[in-house]
Amino acid sequence: MSPQLMIVDDATDQVYLMKMLISLVEPKIQVVSAANGDQALKILRTNLGELPQLIILDLKMAGKTGLEVLKELKADSNLRRIPVCIFSNGEFEADICDAYELGASFYFKKPVGLVELKKFIEHFLGLWFNYASFCPR
Repeated sequence: MSPQLMIVDDATDQVYLMKMLISLVEPKIQVVSAANGDQALKILRTNLGELPQLIILDLKMAGKTGLEVLKELKADSNLRRIPVCIFSNGEFEADICDAYELGASFYFKKPVGLVELKKFIEHFLGLWFNYASFCPR
């Protein structure tokens, strides 16, 4: 089974770029995306047999915010073990602290520019899918 990653972001251009770069850097990784928090939760809850090993979650989204989604993920016994990395344009101390208090694994600032985004994805995927261990349940 190929490693799976979920991207939750309402910026469709950002999701498209990330998917394209991920397929170039690590083509074996399957990427599932959701355009908002409700869609992400629905996908996850209806596909419990094929959960992603990692979720990249935008903090500032229309509708349910990333923090609200994170809170629901960590409250759900079927989903709480999935590592969630917050990926945001903002660096507000309160958001960062809230994300970690709610159970985020990491909080990353979105890189600016295609070159920086590609570099980030190379390092990020290398770390998570080559060195990290995931809970199989």
